[in-house]
Amino acid sequence: MDLVVRNGIVYTPYGLVNASIGVEDGKIAWMGRGAPEGGRILDVDGKLVLPGMIDMHVHFRDPGSPEREDFETGTMSAAAGGVTTVVEMPNTAPPVTSAERLREKRRIVEGKAYVDFALVAGAGSMSREEIKPLAAEGAIAYKMFMISRFKELAVSDADMLENLLLIAETGLPCLVHAENEELVSRGIERARNLGRRDPLAHSEFRPPLAEAEATMRAILLAEEASAHLHICHMTSSEALGFLSWAKGRGVKVTGETSPCYLLLSTDDLKRLGPYGKVDPPLREPEHQRALWQALGSGLLDVVASDHAPYTREEKERGWSDIFDAPSGGVGVETTLPLMLDSVDKGLLSLERMVEVLSTNPARILGLYPRKGCISIGSDADLVVVDPKAEFEIRGGALHSRQKITPFEGYRGRGKPILTIVRGKTVWEEGKIVGRPGYGRFLTPTYKKRCFDERF
Repeated sequence: MDLVVRNGIVYTPYGLVNASIGVEDGKIAWMGRGAPEGGRILDVDGKLVLPGMIDMHVHFRDPGSPEREDFETGTMSAAAGGVTTVVEMPNTAPPVTSAERLREKRRIVEGKAYVDFALVAGAGSMSREEIKPLAAEGAIAYKMFMISRFKELAVSDADMLENLLLIAETGLPCLVHAENEELVSRGIERARNLGRRDPLAHSEFRPPLAEAEATMRAILLAEEASAHLHICHMTSSEALGFLSWAKGRGVKVTGETSPCYLLLSTDDLKRLGPYGKVDPPLREPEHQRALWQALGSGLLDVVASDHAPYTREEKERGWSDIFDAPSGGVGVETTLPLMLDSVDKGLLSLERMVEVLSTNPARILGLYPRKGCISIGSDADLVVVDPKAEFEIRGGALHSRQKITPFEGYRGRGKPILTIVRGKTVWEEGKIVGRPGYGRFLTPTYKKRCFDERF
């Protein structure tokens, strides 16, 4: 064996077991009591050993905006947060809307990655002829925006349907940012006309209706195309109702939310100002409660960070006019600790946490069981967790290029202490010990896959 992780409480597909794990050639080769011969031995002394987190929604700004983030700092932050695989969105500069651009982006970022990574392709109105070549080039999924913020990735309803028909033929999922463009733009116009530039205006004039209507529209189009739709960053009880309706009809649809929507609300906006500005916006506490219920019941399938950093100077503009600040913030390093603390507080079970952070993302993206579980033959992507360790989130200690987090000062229990990617330790004892370029480019294990019993 190359590595033995000894004396852990290991989360397997069959539950928690007291076991050691033997790793050979980057794969899990043995599990059981005691320890096989050879290799480095890591005694984790009864700590939890979980599948590494798969963060299926990050924006590392590479190429195009190195002042905000790049793949080296982004994946370093991921490793420190117990994330072993990241899934990068296509809205970089230039956006990833062709096979040539995906190939070039892979070339740019591959030598920087501390953890494994996959690339999402843009499927905007102008990229229809590139949909199948993008799949052939190794895209893990597609992404569409129902708002015009990213013009090359935005779609009209007719274009969305035509693209979904082609995407269905590839067998890959399509991620969607679901908000009604006209309701959003008219709401901002109304707010400005009323002199509303305060942080709460971003939430009040970008209402749940804008998300719910677009969610339902996207579901109907995906059903018509027989495509797998994945709805990103869900925030509202109304949108969750449509997700439930669609699943009941057998539509191939999955839903995602992020820690900011679970743990922050409009009650926090006055304090956070532009650092609490995300799209869709933070909602009222009743929507937050609906999200937790959906997470616990299995209606929501994924929790992802939506890590989308901006510089301090860009965000600070929002104090005088919230609409002048960009939407987004850091999160890849804090997602797992925040969710571990939520388990400690009884907000969800450990089993559901592993499902929404690891197993379900792997299934949705066609990476399971290579990723997302601790089984013989799976990649040895492991995170060792101390569920009793207390933590305090401090932006200055984060490994992202941007150091401002909406969770500044948050105290909780449960944190990753060791991150292993394909049998190599990349984070240990509070330090990065991996190297850039170790992370591998991932493609789906199988394409044109059927919508299995889970997805």
